[in-house]
Amino acid sequence: MKRTDLLIVSKTFNEIFTVADKDNEGSEIERAREHYTRDLELVTSHKSNYPDNAEYWQSQIDRYSAILDGGFEAITFEEYDRRQRDKYLNKKPKEVTEKEFDDMLNVLPPLKWIRNERYSMFCVGECTTMTYYAQYLYDKENKKYYTNLVDIYDKSTWLDKSLGFVS
Repeated sequence: MKRTDLLIVSKTFNEIFTVADKDNEGSEIERAREHYTRDLELVTSHKSNYPDNAEYWQSQIDRYSAILDGGFEAITFEEYDRRQRDKYLNKKPKEVTEKEFDDMLNVLPPLKWIRNERYSMFCVGECTTMTYYAQYLYDKENKKYYTNLVDIYDKSTWLDKSLGFVS
């Protein structure tokens, strides 16, 4: 795989199907359509064959239908990275409870744990995707707890910056 290769992705969810080069992107897009069409047929039959789980199978039918309706495209690695960043990191911090903060602090050893007179902040020790981690912050002055996804290697995305703390 070369960085000049293209990624075949679903337009709906920006999920990677495969890697292609310029010469075979059209055939790989067609292969993606065929693959998801077969999967849609399979989950549709499962809905009939396993009626106790009909709600789950319907959710899968809806998902595969959305992927097929949206289609596929060939994009660069850089475009994929940009879309992933937009999808995961362009959200406002969410206020959470003290219990959730404590649960996340104790579920795995924390990463990038910072404690100072104004706040305590850490990342959960397992990534969500790529370099994106759930980060939690306790604002000691306002006695509020927050979370958001951040890029662990890009401090400009961290909660202390998005909440206006000066470091």
